[in-house]
Amino acid sequence: MYFPAKKLLYLTLALVLWACTPKIGQKTAQTPSDEQKTELSGQKEEKLVKAENAAENDGIIDVIFLQMNDVYEIAPLQGGKVGGLARVASLYQQLKDENPNTLFVLSGDFLSPSLLGTLKYQGQRIKGRQMVETLNAAGVQVVTFGNHEFDLKEKELQDRINESSFMWVSSNVRHLVGGKPVPFYKEDLDEKRQLPAAFIWEVKDADGTVANIGIFGVTLASNPKDWVYYLDPFQAAQQAVEQLKPVANVVVGLTHLEMVQDLKLAGMLPEVPLLMGGHDHDNMIDSVGAVVVAKADANAKTVYVHRLRINTHTGETQLQSELVPITPAIPEEPAVKEVVDRWMRIQDEIIGQVIPDPYAVVYHATEPLDGRESSIRNRQTNMGAVITAAMEASAKKPVACAIFNSGGVRIDDQLSGDILAIDWFRTLPFGGQLWEVDIRGSLLKKVLDIGLENKGTGGYLQWYGVKPAGQGAWLINGQPLEESKTYHIILNDFLLSGYETRLDFFTPEHPDILAVDKPKDSSDLRYDIRKAVIAYLGENR
Repeated sequence: MYFPAKKLLYLTLALVLWACTPKIGQKTAQTPSDEQKTELSGQKEEKLVKAENAAENDGIIDVIFLQMNDVYEIAPLQGGKVGGLARVASLYQQLKDENPNTLFVLSGDFLSPSLLGTLKYQGQRIKGRQMVETLNAAGVQVVTFGNHEFDLKEKELQDRINESSFMWVSSNVRHLVGGKPVPFYKEDLDEKRQLPAAFIWEVKDADGTVANIGIFGVTLASNPKDWVYYLDPFQAAQQAVEQLKPVANVVVGLTHLEMVQDLKLAGMLPEVPLLMGGHDHDNMIDSVGAVVVAKADANAKTVYVHRLRINTHTGETQLQSELVPITPAIPEEPAVKEVVDRWMRIQDEIIGQVIPDPYAVVYHATEPLDGRESSIRNRQTNMGAVITAAMEASAKKPVACAIFNSGGVRIDDQLSGDILAIDWFRTLPFGGQLWEVDIRGSLLKKVLDIGLENKGTGGYLQWYGVKPAGQGAWLINGQPLEESKTYHIILNDFLLSGYETRLDFFTPEHPDILAVDKPKDSSDLRYDIRKAVIAYLGENR
């Protein structure tokens, strides 16, 4: 059965709730002949009479939503203490045993960033292949885009969509093709099927009660690409709900927005009982009127289980939301574990070429080290302080300061408790060398000024031995920066590549770069920033 084709007007663009999109768990309906229509009509009336006479249909139906968001790791973390998609898959099976009307959803951010995604396997970067294969095995049914899905290149994202067995839904994200925004699509056996702006999930229970649940998805526009177009998420959500209401008993949303945006949206959609959100990485639940907004912890440390009761006669709903920790108390689903283990063997084999024991505990964080993009791209964090201190400690000669671009940190999460060596590979998946540089103070000041102006981007700098002194002044090791002086500093190689935001001039060829000392071989800690951090923490435990 297909969702009826209805046009949605978004801004100046007419888009369609795509008729080619099947309901979850439903098959394509064939057009019956007139004779068949008469027969079907008679059968329908007969069934209705029987149901009415037997009082079989009570009009009440229960459904369950299993919600994850912001999942970058397929295996358990913190030495196996939390997370793991094989455990979530096992929970999903338990919930389906409880109620077959269970929908497994993921509210964005899963293809990137991850350590595995950056590694090369079979001649190419993995780029989310491991995640799609694992989510397919786990039984995920519906996802919406997160901002990090667009870390991938256009073709890489298309490949991942094609490989997925789950439905993608997005009311506001479009693919720019030839300058025109059109829906993204999934290609299977040379057939292209456009991703729906919204869809109907039809459910039925044992006593014959049937309900249509409308589902839409929206994403914040925080990762601009020249091949992606973002419609206004608030207008798109409102339009989707208005089009779903005539054919749905209830409408719910998958959102990948900041919490303040989710709450604004909740206030605009009082008839929507549940917004299953992402983007924020710590579990939270809030409400505006009767609308609940819920987000689980990133990396499936927790998931939300929402039990929704729908009265199809009155339109009333009752919602119970439970935050479920994903711990070793939940067994791992064997088939999913097999997929996860295979990918982890690939990862460990590659990482083992760099460090001998990827799972050694190198640090215990009593206070979480903050690598969230919302933090590290806007201010100096304790994680940034640890990395730059390690850079300073790895230098062959005393340095005045250490600087690196916060975009090198890709974990978008916090590290707490026992931190393993491999966690630093997850944190700094691109690695890179550390270079010692003789630089004139005038150029150093320019770089620091731009780094501060790059607030909110990966070009925002983290530092050691540096302090803003107000009104454009800087302190280097407690002393005012002198523009005519030459400073010996250490930085990561990417920062001096000319590729960072507004720092295209900052290359080894700049006349105010007087000398560059690069590591010669892998025995030098400066050869890989991750080895420098691990060694530093080992010496300072």
